[in-house]
Amino acid sequence: MPTEVELKLRFSSQYAGYIKQLQLLKDYEIKTPVKQKLHSVYYDSPDFILRQHRIGLRIRKSGNQWIQTIKNSGTIHAGLHQHNEWEHSVIHENPDFSQITDQDLKKFFVDKALRASLRPIFVTDFHRTTYLLEPAKEFKLEFCIDEGSITANQLTQPICEIELELKSGDTSQLRLFYAALQKNCPFPLILENTNKAMRGYALLTQQLNRRNTYGEPNN
Repeated sequence: MPTEVELKLRFSSQYAGYIKQLQLLKDYEIKTPVKQKLHSVYYDSPDFILRQHRIGLRIRKSGNQWIQTIKNSGTIHAGLHQHNEWEHSVIHENPDFSQITDQDLKKFFVDKALRASLRPIFVTDFHRTTYLLEPAKEFKLEFCIDEGSITANQLTQPICEIELELKSGDTSQLRLFYAALQKNCPFPLILENTNKAMRGYALLTQQLNRRNTYGEPNN
């Protein structure tokens, strides 16, 4: 079962350029940094059935390619996010349930009424700069800087964060790298316990509560 392990860090947007010029990145990079413009559409039902079952469904566009990602059974502690993850290429921005290989997920999504109820609920648009680093033997990580926004209906929230995704090694090495990174930055890198999906749902809930406050229909 594929498991994604990453440490998320939040910082002020004014320091993005400073971080990209850190000597630490240049010392450990083993591949030329990659820049991408990413557009992601998150899906759920009107009553948030996926969130109730701790399942995330996202379709992300990078260039001309669409990637469907399903995540579940996650844990978050002190900025460290760990969860099961399945990714597959799809031909458009609509979910493709034929791509699901995990048996439990297959059983969950076999319900035709559930599939028909799913709809886009919020989106993220951001620029990502990705560095592949090897700080030590048998320890590799992806260092991603994300800058952009989350939009749920008419509400937006900025994205300005670092994701340190473990590719080989262990979580203790990931935390040691974070400590070294913080020493090289004269500004705080704050451990982040919320991911983009959680912030999107929070925005959406805020919008729904606002509609109810002003007597507008909640649908």
